[in-house]
Amino acid sequence: MIAQPLHATLVVTYAESPTAVNSTVAHTSVINFDSLATSGANSYTNLTWTDSTLGTVGSIDQVYLQTANQYGGANYTPGTTPTGYYPVQSNPPSGVGAGKAVATTTLTFNTPSAYFGIWWSAGDAKNVLTFYDGSTQIAQYTTASLPGLLPGTYFGNPVDKKADSAEPFAFLNFYALEGAQFTKVVFSNNGTSGFESDNWTVRSQPYGYYSGESTSALPGVLIGTAPVPEPSTTAALGLSALLMTGVLMRRRRA
Repeated sequence: MIAQPLHATLVVTYAESPTAVNSTVAHTSVINFDSLATSGANSYTNLTWTDSTLGTVGSIDQVYLQTANQYGGANYTPGTTPTGYYPVQSNPPSGVGAGKAVATTTLTFNTPSAYFGIWWSAGDAKNVLTFYDGSTQIAQYTTASLPGLLPGTYFGNPVDKKADSAEPFAFLNFYALEGAQFTKVVFSNNGTSGFESDNWTVRSQPYGYYSGESTSALPGVLIGTAPVPEPSTTAALGLSALLMTGVLMRRRRA
């Protein structure tokens, strides 16, 4: 598990079913980017995420929106003319979007959030997802530490398993527990391969807030935790690593 230690908090990551492109968590706001691509496949700056009920959810500093294809876009359908778009991070000038490619995208929430979900598609070694509370980094994940740990049923585009069959596609749920919160999420790709995602989903209330929700039964399949070493010492870090390894070993054996 490649995850930075948290500060008196716990982030737990669960995956939805292999064919899911949306979260099953209720009381959320979702952005699919289709209506934001006002100039087609292009780079955009200073985008606003709005919700008909919540108003302004957050802001996106910069992003390249790509036409749906076998690597991304939750509404991609083989053999049809693409109608949707998805965000992608990739280094210019050779990455996705060429000279207009965007290597890093920062999503900043208007209200601190305790849940975040994305459809992480076509995961590769260059993809990095980082969570912050203010200026403090609370967790960081790569494809290797999350979707890459999933079984073979998650590999290949769920609508066409022959499309990009060597890379994982999964909707991932990030739950902030024990008082944790996210104020911003950073998507980055330190190469030209592209970090593809879609259907960003957010909720300010922690799981368990609403009737019928229990943190002992989080929706999805557990694939990773980021426990807090407290105090932050070498011994505590070592124990955290062992705990995370144990979780993954039990999951693999199961």
